[in-house]
Amino acid sequence: MLTPAPNSPPAHAAGVGLLRVRQAQLGDMVAWQNFVDAAPDAGALHHAGWHQVLNDAFWVQPYFLMAVDGRDAVQGILPLYYSRSPITGAHLSSLEGGVLAAGRDATFALLAEAKALRDRLGVGYLQIRGGAVDRPAELTVPKIHTTVDTTRPVEALWAAVKKKTRWGIRQAQKQELRVSRDAELAGLDGFYRTYAAHMRALGSPVVGLDAFQAIRLHLGSQRLRLYLVHHRQRLIGGMLCILNGSRWTDYYAVVRTTAEVEFANYLLYWHVVRDAAQSGASCLDFGRSTPDSNVHLFKRKWGGRDVEFPYHFYANPAVKMRDPGLQRIHKQQGTARRLWAHLPPSLCNYLGPLLRKQLPFI
Repeated sequence: MLTPAPNSPPAHAAGVGLLRVRQAQLGDMVAWQNFVDAAPDAGALHHAGWHQVLNDAFWVQPYFLMAVDGRDAVQGILPLYYSRSPITGAHLSSLEGGVLAAGRDATFALLAEAKALRDRLGVGYLQIRGGAVDRPAELTVPKIHTTVDTTRPVEALWAAVKKKTRWGIRQAQKQELRVSRDAELAGLDGFYRTYAAHMRALGSPVVGLDAFQAIRLHLGSQRLRLYLVHHRQRLIGGMLCILNGSRWTDYYAVVRTTAEVEFANYLLYWHVVRDAAQSGASCLDFGRSTPDSNVHLFKRKWGGRDVEFPYHFYANPAVKMRDPGLQRIHKQQGTARRLWAHLPPSLCNYLGPLLRKQLPFI
């Protein structure tokens, strides 16, 4: 349920032409989701269910904004949350994808209200994670989404994969590996444990198991696809995809490879690409990455295309902006990552979810 945070100012209405912007309430969630389902450009985090995920699994305050016309029909949405993180300072952030709107007026109205909300809350900055914006921000950080057109025949998709990657897939097919879809999401907890171990090895705090469970509860099996990778009988990884109509987004993916199963991740990705195509998906989005990072270069192997998806940081002129989007930490991440990776797993599994309670998406 959408409720104001304690001592927060009341919801504010802003208008552009015949449009007005208001904070979505519980009774608006069906209309919100209908708008998302009808929008071909909707992203994985535009789903209405994320409001309850934020409420259940994180210590942030959701502010889901709707632009409506004179008949109260939805013309645009902007899912936001208010964080009081001691690491980044208090800030207001959109979910991935930012504004989803039927037109320019709705986009401008939603962004105007988001900036007004930033100022009323007295936070350091507003972060818009991709999508349309009304003007350049004081700070813009480049991000990329790599997408594969899965309307092509499987043979064309195979031909588009890099030659060395196809070789890696063939090597994996010779090993005792099995990729399967878990339609009931029963293996999600086991996948989380594998994912958490991998994030620790990378030196990055992981969200809690309760976040995965909330995603399963509030998005449901119709909007989620879980693939699991087993080596013999041992779970070594998987991928959780979020569906928007015919668009799939790879949201969490990990494979714990060893010398014995060096190319298991190649087999997983090819299996999902092929399954998306055979299931009638129009697009498989491999999610965000930093340009030219190792993650980005891996995603480039699959014959897709890059779409620029910059993050925009709009500073509050009345408040000193601290470390927007963890930019300072990212630049100095080598030492921090190494230290985190050497902490005992039990300590990481305790501290990581606590650190991420105020930082759902980093």
